[in-house]
Amino acid sequence: MKLYINILLVIFSYSYTYSQVGINTKNPTKTLDINGDLNLRKELRLAGNDNSLGDAGTLNQVLQVKDNEYPTNVWKTYKVADGTGSLSLYYLNTTIDKVGLFFNSTGSLTSYELDSNDAGWSFMTNNKDNFVVKDATNSSKVTLSFQTTVQINRSSNSTGNSASFACGIFMKKNNEGFKLKAVRSDVVRGVPGSYKIFNLNVTLDKLEQGSYEIQAACRNRNLGSNTTLVNIGIGQPVDATKLNQDMVNSTLTTTLLHPYM
Repeated sequence: MKLYINILLVIFSYSYTYSQVGINTKNPTKTLDINGDLNLRKELRLAGNDNSLGDAGTLNQVLQVKDNEYPTNVWKTYKVADGTGSLSLYYLNTTIDKVGLFFNSTGSLTSYELDSNDAGWSFMTNNKDNFVVKDATNSSKVTLSFQTTVQINRSSNSTGNSASFACGIFMKKNNEGFKLKAVRSDVVRGVPGSYKIFNLNVTLDKLEQGSYEIQAACRNRNLGSNTTLVNIGIGQPVDATKLNQDMVNSTLTTTLLHPYM
């Protein structure tokens, strides 16, 4: 009987040392394999032994289970969102317009008021986008960035060397009309074929919940007249010896930020 008990103790000791134990699983894949919830009253420590308690990690670290990249279980620190009250990227998109606008006469030289309608403006065909604000706290914001190339060329028998223009970004909410949200005017001067890069950036905050649509638009200002008349292309080449369409394409980028919840 004593021999039988000793044999059982040896078998149990061997199994405890070298076998895998499963809880709620018949085929454990680890030394201890628990199929279900595990409640811990104290720390979870890694790589402990008879002489060391093991590593309990630090605040905000997470447990990285061993895999092909990590040969052992380790505590890792990851960059996570700052938490409630901060903003996180919700939508990012860039549209490209390869059509552009062409003007060959002087337009209005009046000033422009924010939130005015789109009367007198010409929209860039493909520089448009739409997005939805789901947050109901009026904490969302959107950054809109428009870039294009503007080129001038003299009309026949003209000696003019400058042209002014303006570009803006319009936005509409739900079924409302477009309203001007950003605008800048500029001038291109120089010999025929001269050009410049035009940039317009705006950040709109306190966005209300709803569906939004945005679109870039431009208009002609002073292009001269008669012997000083200058043609102008916005996002469209007017002197193909200097620029082609690929070099003057217009872009509109939408970056929408929502509060982190």
